[in-house]
Amino acid sequence: MKKIIKTELINICIQGLGYVGAATIAAVARAKDNKGNPIYNVIGLDINNKSGRQRIDSINRGHFPFQAQDQELLKSIKNAHKEKRLIASYDVRYIKKADIIVINIPLDVNWKNKLPYVKFDNFDKAIVDIGNNMKADALIIVETTVPPGTCEKRILPILLNCFDKRKISSKKINLSHSYERVMPGPDYLDSIINNWRVYSGYTNKSANLCKKFLSTIININKYPLTKLSSLTSSEMAKIMENSYRAVNIAFIEEWARFSEKIGINSFEIINSIRKRPTHNNIRQPGFGVGGYCLTKDPYFASLSARQLFNIKNLKFPFSELGVSTNDKMPIENIKILKKVIKTFKNKNILLLGATYRSEVDDLRNSPSETFVSEILKLGAKVDIHDPYVKKWDVFKMKILNSMPEINKYDAVVLAVSHKFYTNFKFIEWIGNKGIIFMDANNILAEKVYNKIKKNGNKVIVTGRGDL
Repeated sequence: MKKIIKTELINICIQGLGYVGAATIAAVARAKDNKGNPIYNVIGLDINNKSGRQRIDSINRGHFPFQAQDQELLKSIKNAHKEKRLIASYDVRYIKKADIIVINIPLDVNWKNKLPYVKFDNFDKAIVDIGNNMKADALIIVETTVPPGTCEKRILPILLNCFDKRKISSKKINLSHSYERVMPGPDYLDSIINNWRVYSGYTNKSANLCKKFLSTIININKYPLTKLSSLTSSEMAKIMENSYRAVNIAFIEEWARFSEKIGINSFEIINSIRKRPTHNNIRQPGFGVGGYCLTKDPYFASLSARQLFNIKNLKFPFSELGVSTNDKMPIENIKILKKVIKTFKNKNILLLGATYRSEVDDLRNSPSETFVSEILKLGAKVDIHDPYVKKWDVFKMKILNSMPEINKYDAVVLAVSHKFYTNFKFIEWIGNKGIIFMDANNILAEKVYNKIKKNGNKVIVTGRGDL
């Protein structure tokens, strides 16, 4: 194992180097004491497979392992590497060095007999690695989004068993939970250090240690921490938070369809409602919901009830209907487009935007994937442009990184609000080619729509029936 040079610093291990874990490394690496000195050596751990090794190699070169526009985030990784305070590896023996262990291991939803469930095998194995290697008094912070009850009913028993085998007192276990609220994009790092956090601990000591750690990386003067009474409460807070947002988005979908059918502008209505402070977070129509959280987290409630608490008949119809409604949003957009294009057979469609949100290269659960899959089945030919993605393995196709000539396309669908598109001169590009232009996320300004229409093209905006 490589040595960490700064022996006077606190050693922190980040287990899991995905979009959250890698960003957490950047946040922790930049932490300073009141004299401006670094606080932490950082150890990043990932699994020994192709993607894990790629992330490890990138971090060990001082590079963030994903495409990112946040210069502060990139600088934090680079500086920690330069100062020899950052190591990444798949060797679990590094856990022995850690004073603090932060868990960011993904936990996915699977399906069996039409019911969601979690396969804990890999997650449990990672906890065993921690229990078998950690210092007795090290602090464990679970940031992974987990079904409520996971810390107390799965993680804690594993740690107790490991400590018992090592003849270490169970009183030495410092287990805490504080879920992440990371948002990849231009404010990637800022979404960690300038954001509210919830935390809890297995014991008061665990909670206090977690609070002390969070206070070193988060601007708690502006974003105070919130302590909850139990680990399960903290776990449930994340699930309820994301379920609320998923249901809010799904709720708007039925009103969007109504607005389209009766010829009114749903965005005008939504903006008027947002003026009321109690309703200012109402969502709006769009192309779909993607990413790793809102597409699965609402299912964690029902599977927690079944798998962890043995409650068989407790239903979560709003939460689960919210996810299924959002999953269908790309297909609803296809239906809207079909009313104008009539048939997709042998039609050439250009999709602008492949990622699940703007300014990222993340394709996980992207609504664009659903859109492309379905429209190909209908006989269309599809090209995809995205400024951040070079290829899409799912479709075995290259992604266009420069805007193509418009002449070959029957319809253009604008799906993602990348700044590239908000700054692009669509009026000049489209000209008077007589194409169908669909803005599925209300991205462009009204004057742009009007000019494109005036030039003899058809404009469709999801959620608007007035165009």
